[in-house]
Amino acid sequence: MDKYVNTTRVIRMQELTEKVALQPSTIYALVQAGDFPAPFKITPGGRAAGWLLDQVDSWLRSRAGGGTKANSATTGAGEKV
Repeated sequence: MDKYVNTTRVIRMQELTEKVALQPSTIYALVQAGDFPAPFKITPGGRAAGWLLDQVDSWLRSRAGGGTKANSATTGAGEKV
């Protein structure tokens, strides 16, 4: 039996918007700017497009670890919480 388990899954726009909490217009703007994974056509010449879940999860992890001020909570006196 093969030890490799394929956990890659394709998600469509409805699930994507729920997962990343962004509107489709924002997602497409980020794709256009090169700041979000691009969708791909599920069938050649078809209309259906989707995203690979592992790419979306990687994007979310990179955003969460971005080192923004929101990631380091402090008290009013400037002390870390």
